[in-house]
Amino acid sequence: MSDKLKISLRDGETPSQAMARVGLTPECLSAVVLVDSKMMGDVDVTEVVDELRRQTAALNSGDLTRAEDMLLAQAHTLDGLFAQLTTRALRSQQRDGLESYMRLALKAQNQARATLQTLAELKAPRQVAFVQQANIGNQVQVNNSTTRQPARTRKSAKAPNELLEVKHGERLDTRATGAAGRIDSAVAAVETEHRPQKLGRQGRGRA
Repeated sequence: MSDKLKISLRDGETPSQAMARVGLTPECLSAVVLVDSKMMGDVDVTEVVDELRRQTAALNSGDLTRAEDMLLAQAHTLDGLFAQLTTRALRSQQRDGLESYMRLALKAQNQARATLQTLAELKAPRQVAFVQQANIGNQVQVNNSTTRQPARTRKSAKAPNELLEVKHGERLDTRATGAAGRIDSAVAAVETEHRPQKLGRQGRGRA
């Protein structure tokens, strides 16, 4: 097994710069942890980095198969951990042990649920609607009633007084003699001679 990472130098790059460039990548950091844990036995760290790079390239191209498989496997692992911790809690003879195991079991169950939820959202992403809000200020009219009442119109000018005007803008001439109506016809027929004479001072006292 080789635990040394093989790095290719780029043009104008020093070995220290190349080590910093590759060593800080997510694939290299994950490979170091996996190799150090001895979970894969004797394996070259460079081969682990290369495999992780291939999986990253597949994910960037839209292939989510590896991510979906990983989430499903983790959900199964958490579900198994939940079952094992629950069994230990039920076998515990002390209350403290029962509560401790059950608390851990419920945490594992919650993590399994969250993992499955993430997998479901990965398979069927949620549709997000973006609503553009327009600010139109005082042009907004709020009508709380179901039927809009007609607005009252303000009179721009007073209506012409028909008693004082015959037509709009034409006023009556108070100096002109008006035509006699029905009441004035009887008065017009009375002549001057038929009118009673003015009484003098002497006739005022007579009957």
